[in-house]
Amino acid sequence: MQKKLVPMVLACLLALCLTAEAQYRKPPTTSGGSGFALLNLDNTVAVHGYDPTAYFTKKRAVKGRKWINERVGGATYYFRTRSSRYEFLSNAPKYQPQFGGYCATSMARGRLEDIDPDSFAVYNNKLYLFKDPAAQAVFWQNPERIIQEATAHYFELARQKRERW
Repeated sequence: MQKKLVPMVLACLLALCLTAEAQYRKPPTTSGGSGFALLNLDNTVAVHGYDPTAYFTKKRAVKGRKWINERVGGATYYFRTRSSRYEFLSNAPKYQPQFGGYCATSMARGRLEDIDPDSFAVYNNKLYLFKDPAAQAVFWQNPERIIQEATAHYFELARQKRERW
């Protein structure tokens, strides 16, 4: 009886471990919160030091303060207030800019281009940044297409970067 029980217990433990691992494995994101991150940083600082939560709460770009910061996923984010920092920490992937903080429209064309923090869009509760108002206007013409193309390019560029390292 005991000889039959040991393999069964081991099989159950293995199944439990595999189920737990699958539960914690999340699909990769383009917000910089994954191991696939390709980030647009100024000496580790994301979004040129602007508060990422302000795009959602204030509907505009607001410069963060250096002494109110948080490091997440290889990037340091500055916040205008401590409450903004706490809000960010409650759901960082929501507030992190998509495509690692690079221009979304340029990424859709396979190019890494810096952003102007004042050119942005919050679409489907995600933050997209752009190099200028013209790129922002192109995004709004067909956001789903831009996001789909930019996502494909983002992961390809991130893969190429990892292979170089």
